[in-house]
Amino acid sequence: MEEVVFKALLFNTKFNRIENFIQEVLDSNNDITYEDVKESILKLVLYRFIKVDNNLSPENCILKEANFYEAQRLGGVNSWLEKKRAVA
Repeated sequence: MEEVVFKALLFNTKFNRIENFIQEVLDSNNDITYEDVKESILKLVLYRFIKVDNNLSPENCILKEANFYEAQRLGGVNSWLEKKRAVA
């Protein structure tokens, strides 16, 4: 599920409000739930792929962090996790 949200973030350049982003993911994936998307976003925050900052403007509250770009170079969340596990 994290891969679905990650890929949605790859192609989403507007950095939407979190609720709008969740709705976009739900609209494009019929087999997932609201809770699935929220859980995946939480995992991406914990992996430090993104930061959600509601103090910023409403249209700019999802911020991509360095791990996001590293995962992008490696091919996705699973590749990033495999690399981190290999190092540990």
